[in-house]
Amino acid sequence: MPMEYKSTKAALMGIEGRTVTGIFAVHGNVDAGDGWAMRDRTHPGLFGDFTVDGRKRAVFLWQHRSQDPPIATIDRLFEVAAADLPPAVRAYAPDATGGVGVTRTYLDTPRANEVLAGLTGSAITEMSYAYEATRWDFEEPKEDGGLLVRNIYTAKLFDVSDVNWGMNPATSADGAKTSIPLNDHHAAVQAAVATYTERLKALSELRAKEGRILSGENRKRIEDAVKSLTDATDALNELLAATEPKAAPAPSVVDAAALSRLFANFQHTLAILNGVTL
Repeated sequence: MPMEYKSTKAALMGIEGRTVTGIFAVHGNVDAGDGWAMRDRTHPGLFGDFTVDGRKRAVFLWQHRSQDPPIATIDRLFEVAAADLPPAVRAYAPDATGGVGVTRTYLDTPRANEVLAGLTGSAITEMSYAYEATRWDFEEPKEDGGLLVRNIYTAKLFDVSDVNWGMNPATSADGAKTSIPLNDHHAAVQAAVATYTERLKALSELRAKEGRILSGENRKRIEDAVKSLTDATDALNELLAATEPKAAPAPSVVDAAALSRLFANFQHTLAILNGVTL
């Protein structure tokens, strides 16, 4: 399964010099969703002992920029009980069943100093994390047409990041994908399309067993998805056509006779210049 990204409003629990503690994941509440087919709800114990393949591999980044060095060292990753969540989190998510906190110390580098200044000045207020879900299930969407809810029980943690905005990394001022590496974004899009299709097929099969068919709302969703994918296919095909490598020009054919005449003319001109009477 490709790496996924999840973000939340950062809840600071304290800043002491260059060390900052905050909540980067909130369990129990259903998030804003990815806009494709589902919304997620995480549960306590999500990351277990915070190791991946037996090693503590999580790093702290800015905007998930895995191609850049970390901006802070992770001092501690820890689960937080619902009763111990900061008041701001409980007010924002009253159904929260807990959370995950991180204590990190910012490095003395230009980017880390810049981010730390943003945190202390309240200019940066959101966090995100990159993960791979390893155990989950789904809740059927309600008849009101709500999105499917994915309950995530266990996952592998790869990075925690300070970010400008969470939940929607699609925008970019210069057209570059800075918040998600392009390879990961490519894999995520392919997986999202495949998952969306599989979910709708599963829902259709379930309704068939019940002697029912897909609702008009779900059929409308499929029609909208087909149109979006068709538009994307057309745009991507145009991009491929516009960026197709140009064929190298064929080497010109040398006319031996013309070359011989040109050389004779050169010799003739050279002889005249040297005073040779022809």
